[in-house]
Amino acid sequence: MLRNAIVGLFGLVFLLCLWGAAQGNAPWGAPIVFGVLLALLVFERRRYSAHVGETAREPMTPTRERFIDPESGRPVQVWSNARGERRYVEEPPAGA
Repeated sequence: MLRNAIVGLFGLVFLLCLWGAAQGNAPWGAPIVFGVLLALLVFERRRYSAHVGETAREPMTPTRERFIDPESGRPVQVWSNARGERRYVEEPPAGA
């Protein structure tokens, strides 16, 4: 949510600087700088949000590997996909 506010603020400042430069009341340096910063913020958001959905596209399947987590004492099952990525999923209690 904070990132959305920052992108919105940079967008507003960019538009105001662009409008001022188009009217001849401000130099063109400010809109260029804010435009580059806005593009970098949007690129950063898209770059890292793409990594979040990447593993979701690759289906995870449960393996036969199970163990007791030493920290919580609960049983854990290992899930993996074709790329060899592993995910450790706590098994629900026996009565649930």
